[in-house]
Amino acid sequence: MPRLSSPRRSGNVYPFIEAEKTGGGNVHRACALLKVSRSACYAHRTGQPSTRSRQDADLAAHVIAIHD
Repeated sequence: MPRLSSPRRSGNVYPFIEAEKTGGGNVHRACALLKVSRSACYAHRTGQPSTRSRQDADLAAHVIAIHD
């Protein structure tokens, strides 16, 4: 029987937390249980990549250009 992955392991915690919020649940409690910060949860809602993600993408593009 295949092993089910947890929401935390698969990276799908944010839709679960959003569903909790929509259903009147406690976002703080859901974040604590899933071991993610509330700030990360709310940042994920904006759909914008973080500053760190943008910097990493720029650096990766630069490294690839130099390598080529």
